[in-house]
Amino acid sequence: MHEYPIAIRTTTEADWPRVRRLRIENATDNPISYGATLETTLAMTEDDWRLRARRGEADDATSLVAWDTVTGRWVGMMSAQLGDEDGPEPVLTGVYVTPDHRGRQHGVADALLDGIVGWAFGRGARLRLYVYEHAVPARKFYDRNGFALTGRTRPLTFTAGQTLEMARVLPAR
Repeated sequence: MHEYPIAIRTTTEADWPRVRRLRIENATDNPISYGATLETTLAMTEDDWRLRARRGEADDATSLVAWDTVTGRWVGMMSAQLGDEDGPEPVLTGVYVTPDHRGRQHGVADALLDGIVGWAFGRGARLRLYVYEHAVPARKFYDRNGFALTGRTRPLTFTAGQTLEMARVLPAR
């Protein structure tokens, strides 16, 4: 049983102010998990935020938000897109859960990932992601959810270290 009742839905363009607030919190808490520094995040325009919020309405991408159904507070986000420079398969991106909603007892990351896997179903054979090499809790979460290291890495552009690609097989139709 979750300590806090949460619900999951896709984002819409109208959500852009809330997407912005949560991503600024994300870039403040952990810029590596967001993929951008706080300075870069703060410099983004309204159009940039509208584009990110619209991903929840796209066919080639999705953006999910988790919110506390009692308070209405957004407590996590996860996005995915079809393909990147490493191939056409679905790619998990933009994973963030607020510090006070992390952990299995809350179920936020699990619920978001279930939504992403549902979206990715039928869009490719595998779901891929990149995780910071030193992000031990995140790597344990992905391990627990069937992801395995592929051997591919990417350097980080704004801090020392690298990200590691992980992937999991998606069920066939």
